[in-house]
Amino acid sequence: MNTHENARELRRLQALDEYAILDTPNEKDFDDVARLASDICGTPIAVVNLIGDRRQFFKAEVGLGVRETPFESSFCAKAILENDFLMVPDATKDKRFDCNPLVTGEPHLRFYAGAILKNSEGLPLGTVCVLDYEPRELNELQQRTLRVLASQVMAQLELRRVAASEADARRAESEEKARYKAVFNSAIDYAIIVMDRSGLITDWNDGATRVLGWERSEATGRDVSFVFTPEDREAGVPDLEMRSARTQGRGIDERWHLRKSGERFWANGELMPLTADEGALQGYVKILRDQTVERLQEQRKQLLLEEMAHRVKNSFAVVQAVASQSLREIDPAIASTFQDRIIALGRAHDLLLQTNWQSTHLRALLDGVLLTDTFPGRFEIDGPDIVVGSKTSMSLSLLLHEMATNALKYGALSVIDGKVEIRWTLEDDGLQLTWREIGGPSAAAPLRKGFGSKLIAMGINGARDVALDFGSGGLTASFRAPAATLST
Repeated sequence: MNTHENARELRRLQALDEYAILDTPNEKDFDDVARLASDICGTPIAVVNLIGDRRQFFKAEVGLGVRETPFESSFCAKAILENDFLMVPDATKDKRFDCNPLVTGEPHLRFYAGAILKNSEGLPLGTVCVLDYEPRELNELQQRTLRVLASQVMAQLELRRVAASEADARRAESEEKARYKAVFNSAIDYAIIVMDRSGLITDWNDGATRVLGWERSEATGRDVSFVFTPEDREAGVPDLEMRSARTQGRGIDERWHLRKSGERFWANGELMPLTADEGALQGYVKILRDQTVERLQEQRKQLLLEEMAHRVKNSFAVVQAVASQSLREIDPAIASTFQDRIIALGRAHDLLLQTNWQSTHLRALLDGVLLTDTFPGRFEIDGPDIVVGSKTSMSLSLLLHEMATNALKYGALSVIDGKVEIRWTLEDDGLQLTWREIGGPSAAAPLRKGFGSKLIAMGINGARDVALDFGSGGLTASFRAPAATLST
């Protein structure tokens, strides 16, 4: 065969495989076709024959008693090369078959007629054929009947193929559903609730029964709002969650919910929309996880922090009172500066308390320490809102308080039109913060290095990476701190 013929033969064999007919047992529908062909054509032999890869298989036969014969002596292997129908009145006089061992030897076949089985692409798969030991011919009616029977065989094969395809699809769908159910119900730590577009529950996994208490049969068909607290139902929270899921792709669900027993539990989860391929809303899926233990632990931790904050504030008050008494004989300016530093630490402490004493946002820290609300328009603050750790927060609080105090006494904030620009950037190597005073008196280095000067020279977290420019336009100070120290 040439390349074209090889490609066609490969397509033909693939097409035959789609019908899954080779080596199947006898079936009455095909046996009836062979019997009718034999009766109408008056031949002792009739076959429904399929040509595979170097083999022929008889799906049905009359007069042979076998299901397969050698491919090399097959009449049908040559018949499928014809366009539609092949009739050989006398094989001994046809050069295609006169040397065929079935003609020259037993059983001494002489006559062959076959109508080709073709699929919708025109690929030949086999034949419905009749054979005889005597030379003969078929009349027009017999030939037409053989063609009709071949058409009926192809219709049967096509029905089998479609039925098998549908069965495969149903089996695949069933397996997919089984896998989905297995995954769906294996997530027992999570309550997974599936709803239609109106919020009615259509499915409920084993995890939902474990977390919420209701069985699937008890929950299916009910509005999902029954797992919410009465106050959240009154506030329309279930509808708000669905609206958020539709418009934003998710609805955050972190609040108290109800179990079947009436007990409240804290759940952390979200509601997501379920959409068809074209984007149409089909329903929703809610995923919840019981976080009651963690929530109660967090509340206890917060209570402890608040109690600690209360005690620390009392300590600050005591320190201030002691300082007032102890510094009565000292310069009032020095005493005031000391007490202001204690107050700055107190403000940093309050900000850290709001984040569980672990970290705080730099912008919030600046606003609190510098009292930007008290000095509207005097501070220009710009930079990414990064999060800094507790040690960095305390260091920045004292440093910025010192800078602001000096600006009020000697710098830009000591005049009506003066202001301060505070800008910072965060790069791979760390934090760069710049303090620039504008519109104030000329800056000059202090003649005496007091505690405040030493505090500024230490920089952020004691990094001592500080550059001070005492110019005629005012003080400019640059502070750098390694990235690794900012989270401490």
